[in-house]
Amino acid sequence: MPAVVDAAIFIAYLIVLVIVGYITTKLARGFEDFSVAGRRLKLWLAFSTVAATWIGGGITIGVAARAYAGRMIGAWGTTIGFGSTLILLGLFYAGPLRKLRLHTLADYYSTRFEKNWIGGLSGLIMYFAYVFAVTAQVVAGAVLLSTVFEWDYTTSVLVSGGVVVFYTVLGGLWAVALTDFIQLALIFTGILAAVAMGINYVGLDRLSVLVSEAGALDLRILFSINFWALFLVLSLGDIPAPDLIQRVYASRDEKTARYSSLLAGVSYYIAGLTSIVIGVIMKHLEPNLPDPNLAYPTMIKYFLPVGVSGLVLSGLMAAIMSNADSMLLAPSIVLAKNIVRDLVKKDMSEVELLKVSRYAIAALGVLAIAAGLARADVLYWLTLAFDLLFASLFVPLTLGLFWSRFNWRGAAASIVLGVISRVVLEWALTAGVIVEWWIASLGAPLISFIAGLLATLI
Repeated sequence: MPAVVDAAIFIAYLIVLVIVGYITTKLARGFEDFSVAGRRLKLWLAFSTVAATWIGGGITIGVAARAYAGRMIGAWGTTIGFGSTLILLGLFYAGPLRKLRLHTLADYYSTRFEKNWIGGLSGLIMYFAYVFAVTAQVVAGAVLLSTVFEWDYTTSVLVSGGVVVFYTVLGGLWAVALTDFIQLALIFTGILAAVAMGINYVGLDRLSVLVSEAGALDLRILFSINFWALFLVLSLGDIPAPDLIQRVYASRDEKTARYSSLLAGVSYYIAGLTSIVIGVIMKHLEPNLPDPNLAYPTMIKYFLPVGVSGLVLSGLMAAIMSNADSMLLAPSIVLAKNIVRDLVKKDMSEVELLKVSRYAIAALGVLAIAAGLARADVLYWLTLAFDLLFASLFVPLTLGLFWSRFNWRGAAASIVLGVISRVVLEWALTAGVIVEWWIASLGAPLISFIAGLLATLI
C-alpha cells in the first residue's frame, strides 16, 4: 500500500478539484460562461486548457505501454499524430473558426450549411464518439488507481469517472479551464520527476543503450505504412474534436486561439517523448509485467520515493482528468444546444439549456463508466472515438472552411456515407474480409470525401 504521505497528496489534489468546481458555479452565470467561458480566455489560460485537454491517458499510460511492449510504431504514431492535430489546428483552422464566434462545433455545421439538422446529426455523432473517448480516460485512471492503491477495478472506475463528472457538472468550461491550469502544472511536474527518477535508476549511458535496443530511434519506422496511416488517422481525424474547437471559441481573439494551439502541440510532443522513455526504462526494470498498461503505474508504486510518488500519481491523474473533463463537457453542450434546443424545443430558456447540458454531462459519464467496466483498453477506446470523427466530420469541416462552393448536400453525403462506410469496413475487418486496419480507418474518410465532392458538383 502507498505511504500515508502519497495518499494525502493525492486526496488533497482531488479535494482541490472539487472546490474549484464549486467555486466556478458562480462564474458560470449563463450559457455563454458555461460553454465558452465568456470568450475571455487569455493566452496562458487558453494554452493550459488546450494542452491539458489533449495530454491524457493515451499519451501517458497508453504510449508508455506501447513502448514497453516494443510497439514503437504505435508509440511514435500516437505521439506525433495527436500532437500534430494541435499544430494543424493552430496553423489552418483556429483563426477562421474563431472569427465565427459560435458556441459549439456543431454550430459550425448548422451555420455554414444553413441546416439545423446537419448540426444536430453532427452533434449526435460527436456525443456517441465521445462516450468512447471518455471511456479511455476513465479506464486509464482506473488502471492507475487499482495498481497504486490496490483497489478493485470497479471501485477504481467509479472514483476515476465520478470525481471528474462531479466538478464538470458544477462549473462548465470555467471549472475545466481553471482546473486544467492547475493540472497542467502537476502533469509536467509529475512526468518530468518520473523521467528523472527513471534515468537515475539506469544512468544516461545505459538509457541510450536501452533506447537503441528497444528500436525507439529506428528510422525504419518512417518507412512503415502503419506509422503513416496512424499519423493520418490521429492528426486529421482529431481536428473535428468538439472539445478542441470549444477552446478556439473560448479564446479572447484569433491570435490567442492560434498560439495556444501551437504551444500545446509542442508540449504534447514533450509528454509523448517522456512516456516512451518511461516505457523503455520499465521494460528494463520490470520485464515481465502481465499487462503493458501497468508500466507507468508500476513505476509510481515501486520505484519512486515517498512524496515523489504521490506527486507523480497526482500529475498522471491530472493528465487523465483534464482530458476527461473536456471530453465530457463539449459534446454534452452540443447535445443540449444543437439537438434538444435547435431541433426539439426551440423556445428553451437559457436556464433550461444549462440544466439539460448538466444532465447530458452526467449521462455521458455514466455511459463511459459502464463501458470502462466492460473493457479495460485505453488506446482501443481512444482510437475508436477519433476514427468515427475522421470518417464523418473531417471532410465537411475542411471543405466547408476552404471551398466556398461546398454545400449542404455535400456535407450530408460526407457525414452519412462516412459513418456507414466506417461501420461496414469495421465489419469487414472483424470478419477477415480485409486484414489491414488502416484500410478501414483511411477508407471511410476517403469515401466521405468522394461522396461530398460528387454531391456538391452534381
